[in-house]
Amino acid sequence: GTIITLLHAYEENPSAFTDDYNIPESGNGIPDLLDEVKYSIDWVVRMQNEDGSLLCILGSGGASPPSAATTPSYYGPPTTNASLMAAAMFAYASKIYGARSEASLKTFANDLKARAIKAWNWAAANPNVIYHNNDDQKQPGSGGLGAGNQEVDDAGRLFSKFQAATFLFEMTGEDSYKSFAESNWNKILGSGGPT
Repeated sequence: GTIITLLHAYEENPSAFTDDYNIPESGNGIPDLLDEVKYSIDWVVRMQNEDGSLLCILGSGGASPPSAATTPSYYGPPTTNASLMAAAMFAYASKIYGARSEASLKTFANDLKARAIKAWNWAAANPNVIYHNNDDQKQPGSGGLGAGNQEVDDAGRLFSKFQAATFLFEMTGEDSYKSFAESNWNKILGSGGPT
């Protein structure tokens, strides 16, 4: 959600985002917003399994910088919604970074494109894999991985799939994504979005 929002803000008005926000990457010719978003995407990339699925939650030990943490990190299992959300983010980020002139960002964009398709394919093959963090009534033994419960209901998963399909269609031009979006847009509008 947040990464897509930041990328959308950049796409709408790229000149508003400069390369001088006093971060370590400032002055590298890439808007600092894109440097920061890439840092976050790199973390999500590490949450993707070889089969395309995405782990749903991470609870990590706190430290500053994060690399100094010495306590264990705990990961939730892959889920349909986490994979769909990542597919959407990877596809949209592929568009934004692929439009840049830097060869390294074009390579990054191509990798994200492949990851988006793998995440979508895994979610399509596993449409109902859920994990309710911190909810022993729905998921016994799920406490302690991280804060809150990231799982969504059926309408939330449909919204995630719709969003992924729209970005994947824009990225690939493949009719299967367009068909899914066209067949489900009225359900998304009727539901009022994710919950």
